[in-house]
Amino acid sequence: MTSIPFPQKFVSTVSHWQATNRGPTSLYLHDKDAELPASADIVIVGGGMMGASLAYFLTRSGAAGANKKVVCLEAKDLADGASGCRMPSVGPKTYRLWHELQQPYPLGLGLSPEDAARVMQNERDNLDLVQQLVEKEGLAVDFWRGDLLETHHSQEQTDESRRLFGEWRKTREKLGLGPDDTSFVDDASEAEKISRIKGTTSVHVRPGGSVHPHKLATALMRLAIDSKDSDFSFHSWTPVLALPEPSAAGWTLKTSKGDISAARVILATNAYTGTFFAKDEPLHSHIQPQRGQAATITPPPTYAGAHALQHTYNTLRGHYLVTTASGQIVLGGGWAPLVKEGTLPAAWVYGETNDGPESIDPALTKGALEFMKDNFAGWGSEAYGEGLTRTWTGIMSTSKDWLPLVGEVPGKAGLSVVAGFAGHGMSRIFTTARGYADTLATGRWDAALLPPSFELTAERLERVAEQHSQFVAEHGVHARVVHGDIVYTDRTGPKTAGYHGFLGRVSNLLLGARS
Repeated sequence: MTSIPFPQKFVSTVSHWQATNRGPTSLYLHDKDAELPASADIVIVGGGMMGASLAYFLTRSGAAGANKKVVCLEAKDLADGASGCRMPSVGPKTYRLWHELQQPYPLGLGLSPEDAARVMQNERDNLDLVQQLVEKEGLAVDFWRGDLLETHHSQEQTDESRRLFGEWRKTREKLGLGPDDTSFVDDASEAEKISRIKGTTSVHVRPGGSVHPHKLATALMRLAIDSKDSDFSFHSWTPVLALPEPSAAGWTLKTSKGDISAARVILATNAYTGTFFAKDEPLHSHIQPQRGQAATITPPPTYAGAHALQHTYNTLRGHYLVTTASGQIVLGGGWAPLVKEGTLPAAWVYGETNDGPESIDPALTKGALEFMKDNFAGWGSEAYGEGLTRTWTGIMSTSKDWLPLVGEVPGKAGLSVVAGFAGHGMSRIFTTARGYADTLATGRWDAALLPPSFELTAERLERVAEQHSQFVAEHGVHARVVHGDIVYTDRTGPKTAGYHGFLGRVSNLLLGARS
């Protein structure tokens, strides 16, 4: 990308979450034509889940935005990007991601077992924080907490998963992290009974949760708008049109409604973050767009009422699914095997910001049409109006080192980035937003909520840039790692070559549980 892609030249697809939050309490077109103040103390760029969460935490009593003017700018409608399109699971990852983060670049970061466990704990804390926030504010956002099932589908996959599960638990015990509320079911018949998925050889059962993401983003932004402790305003359809410019006030942003200056600008821009930096700056390429596709499935009576699914899932071929409050199923993922097989061009996934109707991929749509009836026992026939009822795409992000960038940009006092969630924002955004809001209030890194590996530092950017340069020198500019394999994006047909032998083998073994 070479320029800020707003105003966009296409109409985005509409997700299940956006379509089911159109009532009078929604914030569509909010202050679209309202006058933009010339200055503020804090400007948040991005009105997605991170922008809404920051708005909420910064406008509480005693927060960094208390008794100050805080403005949030959004290029489209509230939660009109990945936040309103993504899967709503807020369940934490466990042993698989813990293992990957310990691997050398580019598959992982080379973290120690202890530091990787702290990243996983951040996600556990995130689930608890979402529940606390929903209960404290009395939010009607379809929050659910229960079990997430990670299913495995071969004995080899079961054996490898059980081994990593045991190692991860030992590390948690060493650090005194708890509670240990996960389990591993390796009796195949019991695993298939629990999951209802044919051919399941084992199941990892862990804490899970889901929420209506568009309703939650709306509720948090409304609480910020209604705050009596801060002068807050939210402006939809107000894109930033150029790179932030240093000014006497701190930073000046050129928008579609004029300029606004602030002492502190926070880029909560996720996939679009790179466009706010010049091409020769590391942050221009550190975070990149990544497109995904999801679908709404209306189940037949065999999976409704007392027979409805009771869990969220990470399952076959990288698919993940949740059941909504109305009983519909939202299915996502599944793109990585298609990229490796050459069925789905890597260019469809990476670097693309178009989520209009033309972005709907036929192979992913076909997979969504067949997934439930092919894999869930006793699914049965689908009547007209049942089965696949909606598909959409959304633009998430991928980060060169897989973890969020949080903090002030080195050498640019007053300009912050909180972005780069690599398709896993719902499991990290809330602790990250609260942690960074606390950091701004105290002037000290919130080590209780933010792992040290999240911090945006010059050393981190330089290290990753050097590692990436070495990878490109060895494999070429068209190579990237996709779930444990090198994928060459300029080839036709099967595109993969195993990466570092064992590392690629382990990741592929665990692909059935990957999201």
